[in-house]
Amino acid sequence: MSFATPISDQRDVVDGSRPLAITDGEIHFLWWFIQGSIMTPETRNALLRGFGFCERHAWVNLSVEMAFRKRHFLGSVILYRALVEKAVQAIQARKRRGLRSPLNRLQAAGPCFLCALNIGHAGAGAAPPARLERGRDSSGLRSFAARLAPLWLPQVCTDCANEAGTPARCRPHLLAALKSDNPIDLSRVGPTLQELAVRLGRYEKSFVAGEGQPSDQDRAALIAAVGWCSGWRPLLGLLRSSG
Repeated sequence: MSFATPISDQRDVVDGSRPLAITDGEIHFLWWFIQGSIMTPETRNALLRGFGFCERHAWVNLSVEMAFRKRHFLGSVILYRALVEKAVQAIQARKRRGLRSPLNRLQAAGPCFLCALNIGHAGAGAAPPARLERGRDSSGLRSFAARLAPLWLPQVCTDCANEAGTPARCRPHLLAALKSDNPIDLSRVGPTLQELAVRLGRYEKSFVAGEGQPSDQDRAALIAAVGWCSGWRPLLGLLRSSG
């Protein structure tokens, strides 16, 4: 996959020199969000119901978190481990019960948490200019993802990348394919998600004092989990914008 290749249908993803188009209102909110409110029961339940964030906000959240907290992704790692485990349970239930598809269990039961707040056009509030400038800087996420690219690239959704390749699909494109009644081979989806869940569990454990550092495979699992849950186009657009 070449990051210099244009991606189709980037209307809501790429904004010239600002691929994620992060707004002042989003930075102001997310700066407080990543301090710990992502883990409050009400917020966590909303994120689980929505299967995480929409495609754009999933990467906006990770970009802002990287800008302020470097690689301390504890809240996001916990969230995506729970989401991936939820998906594993859905696919296992289909196998046990002989269900026609895992549509109901893999569909979001609520809106994107950030979209529902409608903060995209909100002002910066009391946020100082330096904080806003730092929050808009996606170079940390770009560097983090680019370094680990060989480990997560095999899991990129073919539809998101608009390229022929392995039949990997993110959750939204998997649901779209299932709704079209096309034959879908789910035999590889379950094992892939199970491995992601194990690696995210190791990543989460690494934040405990006295535990070892996560491996690159564990870190790459976070990228793969975000891409699978919400879609890959914003990240691919961010990486290609630097090419």
